[in-house]
Amino acid sequence: MDIAAFFAAEVKPALGCTEPGAVALAAATAARHLPAPPERIHLRLSANIYKNGQSVGIPGAQGLRGNMLASALGALAGDADMGLQALAAVTADDVAAARALTERGAVTQEIVQDVPTVYAEAELYRPGHLVVAVVAGRHDRVAEVRHNGQVVYRAEDALGGDSLPPYMADLQRAAFDDLWNWADGIDANLARDLLRGAEMNLAVAEQGLANPWGLAVGHTLGMALRGGDCRNASSSDARAPGSCAPDACGPDISARVKATTAAAADVRMAGANQPVMSSAGSGNHGLTAIIPPALAARAWGRSDAELARALALSHLVTGAVKARTGRLTPLCGCAVAAGAGAAAALVRLADGTPAQAEQAVALVFSSVMGMICDGAKGGCALKVGTAAAEAWSAAQLALHGPGMTGAEGIVSPDFRASLRSLGEVSSLGFAAVDVAIIRLLERGVQ
Repeated sequence: MDIAAFFAAEVKPALGCTEPGAVALAAATAARHLPAPPERIHLRLSANIYKNGQSVGIPGAQGLRGNMLASALGALAGDADMGLQALAAVTADDVAAARALTERGAVTQEIVQDVPTVYAEAELYRPGHLVVAVVAGRHDRVAEVRHNGQVVYRAEDALGGDSLPPYMADLQRAAFDDLWNWADGIDANLARDLLRGAEMNLAVAEQGLANPWGLAVGHTLGMALRGGDCRNASSSDARAPGSCAPDACGPDISARVKATTAAAADVRMAGANQPVMSSAGSGNHGLTAIIPPALAARAWGRSDAELARALALSHLVTGAVKARTGRLTPLCGCAVAAGAGAAAALVRLADGTPAQAEQAVALVFSSVMGMICDGAKGGCALKVGTAAAEAWSAAQLALHGPGMTGAEGIVSPDFRASLRSLGEVSSLGFAAVDVAIIRLLERGVQ
């Protein structure tokens, strides 16, 4: 497997939710071919891009949300060279202009069928010019640009539809031991990049712990940890809330893992103008895959090299799950994919064996496989926090429990067998879930 190609494509900084990020990139790319700002924008989106961009905050947009605003910002002020950080330099004036464009009805969108799950087509019009830019296959892959019907750019790679690049096809076939060994083989440059990703994501989490972004899931849970609330302590240790001695009921690492990971998702879903390191095309996947092992490495005094190899394993497991389920699915990938990756990484940091890490992955599947994805929004912090907590629990069970000796329902202790089950449940069993979710989003939940 081409490890360098995998990490270059699948683990990279992303600003804001990657679905409206892909829409902004498409619009920014199309705008390059216009002599002046567009008068109209029309979006054609896959159901999953529509779903995940409908209710999530846009970076730098002062709390405003949605794919249509993202496209207007991308067209008016986006930098296509920045990929998924295309909106990094937007100003308050840009936001006002984008808002005016959308409020006068000049931006429209529709869901299109028979396209890849990652598909964002932005059509920009002004008199004499009609430019269409398509992002497809991956969130940052510009597949084609057409100006007045003529193709002016087409991606050189052969990736089309939902086909897999070679490294993902290798992951789809890999046994768990392969992932473990590939993580062992990372070089110093890749290790440095992985550690930088941990620093990025922990910095965003610190913002969410310090201030109440979004639903303030991490901030609220973090306040309880910092205050040392003893209301659930034994009667002999009971004190007034906030006066708890650390040795009596101080915060444990599992609670910190949940609060910290949720805090980072709070910040990101609220539209903070700060990038995070993504995994498998998703910033929230990156938060879930990275923050729990990064916190554990700090608490356990692990070296940078040990953390880097654990992070590599986390991303590889996350990627292998997504290779089976698809990039955007009815299931919450933060839970089933990145949660599994984090669990494997935690086992590795605890000096566990590959077999124990494989057990931890199976236990995560058993716990959270049914969690649905109903689009990106503030509530994703709840799911991200749950995924992080379940990763911790699964790692502890794999390290200290008897483990699974055979199939538990549709989950097997064998990694590849579980992935086959997970892929079938996602593509067939949950196929109607996305249809129902889209219908509810379009009509508005009352």
